[in-house]
Amino acid sequence: MLILSFLIVLVSGLTIALILLVHDLNHITNDLNYINERTTNAGVTSNLHFGPIQRLTVAMNQTLSKTRQLQQQEYQHEHHLEQMLLNLTHDIKTPLTVATGYVQLIQKRPAVATPTNLQRVLANLSSVNYYLRYLMDFNLIRNKADHLNLESINLSRFLEQELFNFFDELSAKKITVTPKITSNLYLTTDKLLLQRIIQNLVGNWLKYAYTTATVKLTQLDPQHLCLEFTNDTITSNRENVTQQFFTTGDDSRQSLGLGLTIVQSLVTTLGGQFSLTSESADFAVKLTFRTVTPLD
Repeated sequence: MLILSFLIVLVSGLTIALILLVHDLNHITNDLNYINERTTNAGVTSNLHFGPIQRLTVAMNQTLSKTRQLQQQEYQHEHHLEQMLLNLTHDIKTPLTVATGYVQLIQKRPAVATPTNLQRVLANLSSVNYYLRYLMDFNLIRNKADHLNLESINLSRFLEQELFNFFDELSAKKITVTPKITSNLYLTTDKLLLQRIIQNLVGNWLKYAYTTATVKLTQLDPQHLCLEFTNDTITSNRENVTQQFFTTGDDSRQSLGLGLTIVQSLVTTLGGQFSLTSESADFAVKLTFRTVTPLD
């Protein structure tokens, strides 16, 4: 009888514990449903002071916190792109309107087609072309964000070829380029995005390098490569160059912050890291990539 009574008490106790456990799990489920159906910072709670359940709620709340952080980062990134696109369309519209006005004036009064006025038309159309190129880059970023065409490339040779394509323009600007490229370094990446990164950074040389520029490609370790673009510069207010639409002069095309923001977005899309330094008369952009880009 004693054993039977003990078993009855034990079964009763386990039954009560199971009921409380199921009730608490239902409570946690209701909390999760509430959180999923609403925009809230609420967390999951438990009525039991039972170790495993308490650890479960802590883990759930940590996951919820990380998810909210990622959602906030994604929202900020989208807002950032939308604002930049809005600014770009405005920057395209202004010089296009000016150029159109000059052309219409010349159509009505051919005598005003002076070299000065024609140069103004050309300068404004050049600005339109400048911003259209960046607009295409933003569309490229958005289209490629969910689908990268990954392939293994010889980054050393690819970089050398891209530099060769700019040889005439760099020579015309009297910019001496010193390549320090380690041979036969391979990278798994999206070739189109990488090409736009290199082209933007060389374009940055063409606008801001004074007399010299250096490109350096090295292997940091078996899993990481470092690509660094440096140049001397006489640009003032270098501390502001990371601002999105920072302008260095009266020419609206001198928008250093825009180009670097494009590069940063492209690098991030490829899973790389972007950093820049500006000391004394030198300016450097450093990019770090994994040799094999993570698929997730």
